[in-house]
Amino acid sequence: MRSPTRTLAAALAGTLLIAACGSDSNDSADGTATTVTETTSDTTPETTEAAGDATTTTEAPSQDVEADTAAAEAALLTLADFPDGWTEAPGDGTTDVQDRLAECIGVDSLTSADAGATSADFSSPDGNLVVVERVGVNATERDARFVLAGMTDPEVPACVAAAYTELGAAALGTGAVAEGTSIGEVTASRLAVGAAGDATQAIRVEIVLADGSSTITVDHVVVRSGRSIAALTFEGRAEPTAVETIDSITEPAASRLPA
Repeated sequence: MRSPTRTLAAALAGTLLIAACGSDSNDSADGTATTVTETTSDTTPETTEAAGDATTTTEAPSQDVEADTAAAEAALLTLADFPDGWTEAPGDGTTDVQDRLAECIGVDSLTSADAGATSADFSSPDGNLVVVERVGVNATERDARFVLAGMTDPEVPACVAAAYTELGAAALGTGAVAEGTSIGEVTASRLAVGAAGDATQAIRVEIVLADGSSTITVDHVVVRSGRSIAALTFEGRAEPTAVETIDSITEPAASRLPA
């Protein structure tokens, strides 16, 4: 993982001051929901520890990449984790959006640069919801904490929206839009979801197709357990995914993460 930029360090320092004055799950003044959840008995917020680490340089311990990759693969969701009628199909293997989200946070990889695995694409019976998961095991818990803390940077949602605008329809799953259809206005905001694992963050992206025919909603949910991270993408092609549905899938995903 590369060293965080000065901009991100400053943003995290500001987040630290905010976290010290608020609760774990808050609503901002403009009504935008912000989730900063830490479900362990540790009273230090996710943002506090990572902000302090941003100014500390230590030698990273060696990592058994082969073992951690196997652990990531074993932690992936399977079709059995979804309700009856869901189907699975091989994913296309692209991680363009997650890579851009990692850039927005200021890290090399959203899950892990060395030990990670990606699930199949899981689709609801009507095909209007597609879920994909990527799991990664970091070398240290501090690395994983920094990712979750980085997501609280107030500039991240706008950065994610800009990434979707730049990537266009290619940022969406196969079959999400008709061939030749382009995307129009893109907005992103924080999404309040249930607590899972040790810490959870979520961002909702709303994409209006250029022809005005529909709006596609993509929810990025990132959950940490120890030094492991699961990044789940919920692509709602007809309507936004209900938070209850997101939680029902995120919770088992978090429970499988190796600590």
